[in-house]
Amino acid sequence: MSDLDKLQKTTSLSELAILLGYKPKALSYILYKIPNENKYSEFTIPKKNGGKRKIKAPTDQLKQLQRRLADLLNECFDETCIRSEHKRSLSHGFRKNHSIITNAIKHKNKRHVFNVDLQDFFPSINFGRVRGFFIKNAHFDLDPKVATVIAQIACHDNELPQGSPCSPIISNLIGHLLDIRMVNLAKNAKCTYSRYADDLTFSTNRKEFPEKIAIKKNENDNEWISGKALKKEINKVGFTINEKKTSLQYKTARQITTGLVVNKKVNIKKEYYRQARSMCNALFQSDKFYLGSKHTSASAFSENAQTTETSSPDNNETPLVGSLPEEKATTSVNQLEGILSFIYQVKRPHYEYNFIRKKEPTAITELYRKLLFYKHFFSLNRPLIICEGKTDVIYLKCALKQLEKEYGELVHKIDNDIIFDIGFLKLSENLKDVFAISAGTSGLASLMVIYKKYMMPFNGQGKKHPVIILIDNDSGSKSIKNILSDNDSRSKTKKTKINGDDSTNPFYYFVENLYVVIVPSIRGHEETAIEELFDKKTLVPCKD
Repeated sequence: MSDLDKLQKTTSLSELAILLGYKPKALSYILYKIPNENKYSEFTIPKKNGGKRKIKAPTDQLKQLQRRLADLLNECFDETCIRSEHKRSLSHGFRKNHSIITNAIKHKNKRHVFNVDLQDFFPSINFGRVRGFFIKNAHFDLDPKVATVIAQIACHDNELPQGSPCSPIISNLIGHLLDIRMVNLAKNAKCTYSRYADDLTFSTNRKEFPEKIAIKKNENDNEWISGKALKKEINKVGFTINEKKTSLQYKTARQITTGLVVNKKVNIKKEYYRQARSMCNALFQSDKFYLGSKHTSASAFSENAQTTETSSPDNNETPLVGSLPEEKATTSVNQLEGILSFIYQVKRPHYEYNFIRKKEPTAITELYRKLLFYKHFFSLNRPLIICEGKTDVIYLKCALKQLEKEYGELVHKIDNDIIFDIGFLKLSENLKDVFAISAGTSGLASLMVIYKKYMMPFNGQGKKHPVIILIDNDSGSKSIKNILSDNDSRSKTKKTKINGDDSTNPFYYFVENLYVVIVPSIRGHEETAIEELFDKKTLVPCKD
């Protein structure tokens, strides 16, 4: 039985609680025993065009409940899309495999691009609208008691709060009614339509932009406002246009949709990229950089932007480099990594074409690689181990936990919690993609080849902790052994021939702070894997 079927069959708070993984008493306590004034904490964040956005952050107990509800409703939403055979996505915010990038793609290379912003998107969805939707919507058709409980979980002060984990999915469900009206209007006007949260975009190649959707405010200027038909359709479903944020852009000028340039291809604003590059250069030279006060959080730009727990991000806000005083310089690389990750995602289609044609990476790939090298291999607070695969890391961690007393310099306990004094690198799909390497020893060999190039530019003392590549002593390690032998030859030392059964060297130095450790061979074994070095008792927890 699907999640939607289960939800439709629930008829009480108790049944809904069980479906959400709660005991009925626990759910009742959160909803009815905790005073309303204690359920949320309120704060404000600045908007890009002035003013402040009010965020209502739920307490941990309520937040966990709202996350469970959000997960359930997301599954139901996906199922309704399948049942309705929706071939095209109209909404691109807060959804898996959707982002501001997929939204912008729909409007690239168009004569006209018209952007519309909805006023107070989340707050305009009140308790009655949420409850009524789940009762009346044909896809849900829920029991009124269950719909009431869902609305009580989701709403606060008679509105969807900006900060709740379930506000995005509920806004998408209710916003789908808007999308249907908008796509029909767009179709009649021969336009393309899409929505990202509260940002609506219409585009067309028609010579004149249709008056149903937008008209000039005055004949003598170029200021555009929403057309009567558009206003009427939006008002019918309970939303209001923020006329201060409407804009029509011609192909002869820069066209922006949800913060991205869409004239010929989806791209980043040039000044945004320049500022990101400037921050990277500052970081590489001085181990710190400045991030301006009007920046958008990096998470808002990621592929997972659809899961954000706040309102729709102001995606066209740009970091202002050097706008903060000295004492507010940040040395955290995570924000900068998020920004470069976003830029890389946008430019990646360009990268793929360039790489196939020229067999070399683009500038953003080079910059992103350098930042990842800085983060993972240079700016370390402890030694780092890179293994061939995930299971090798599991074996090492398991063994260290069992042998904590014998290897106190590598691992220790604090209040029964195991603390590792060495790091383990997870070669994620993103890292392998940016580094252009494959999995296993062949990928590690490719990493070794480019290691020196990307490590040499960094300044700083005492930050280059050892980075150790740990490999099994088997036929798969041949590529790395050959690289080590060639490296000895180039360094004018006696060339080392590393045989399959070689165990005389505990480690091999390669370049910079990079070392290679080959698992010692076991007598009588042609090949030796790391798990063979531990007795069965040590690795028992790994097998459980």
